[in-house]
Parts: sequence; structure tokens; C-alpha cells
Amino acid sequence: MVDVPGHGKVVVDIAYGGAFYAFVSAEKLGLDICSAKTRDLVDAASTVTEAVKAQFKINHPDSEDLAFLYGTILTDGKDAYTKEPTTNICVFADEQVDRSPTGSGVTARIALQYHKGLLELNQIRAFKSSTTGSVFTGKAVRELL
Repeated sequence: MVDVPGHGKVVVDIAYGGAFYAFVSAEKLGLDICSAKTRDLVDAASTVTEAVKAQFKINHPDSEDLAFLYGTILTDGKDAYTKEPTTNICVFADEQVDRSPTGSGVTARIALQYHKGLLELNQIRAFKSSTTGSVFTGKAVRELL
């Protein structure tokens, strides 16, 4: 639970896939991932990023250099498995927007969905960028202990 200025308390997931990202449904911030203006999505994601950074310390098990939040990925909230792509926008670093669904972000989102029991091993999931419509696919291939 993160206190996000202008939005109140919001449940945010944090996952790692080469970088740490905060994940939240755009709807929880009053936005539609597919129809909202990119600037509005960027502003909302940046507010979440700053709130998480102020309220949580991120730890990486092997490297302190990787122990930071790289950005926020706003989603369409469709985390349960379906053959249809789930849509997101990745806002990272200094309010930069990835044209793609984001490789490390997709990896983190797959790990998160697998951890929540929403995706099985070797089940292929598609992820679409809200800005360009480009699609990445991925799957969880093994569980690390």
C-alpha cells in the first residue's frame, strides 16, 4: 500500500526483471490505459514512482547497485491469463516512455503474474504497448529457489 499524492492509498506491486518496477492498474489512478493522454499517464506513473521511492527501501539479494526503483508500469489491470495481449505503458528514469512493452518490465510482470498464480510455467503471455501497439511475448520457464 502506497500513499500516492492526489490518489490516496493505492496497492502497488513491485517486481524485478532486470530492473525493479512498480506496477499498478491505471484505473486505480482514474485513467484508462488505452484512451488517456500519454502526458496524463506519465504524470500519474511519475507520482507513483516518487511515492514508492519515498516510502519503501528496495533491496536486491545480490547487488546493492541494482537496489532501486527504475520506474512505474501502468497496466490495463488484466493480469489473469488470456490469449489477448494485456496493455501497459512503462515510464522510467526521468519520465521517459518506452515505445515497446519494455523487456525488463515484461520479464518483471511475468514473474509477478507467475508468483500470484495467474500464469503457469511455459504459458505464453502477450504484452502490448499503449503508445505504439507493439507486442512482446514471454513466459516463465522455471522457478528460482
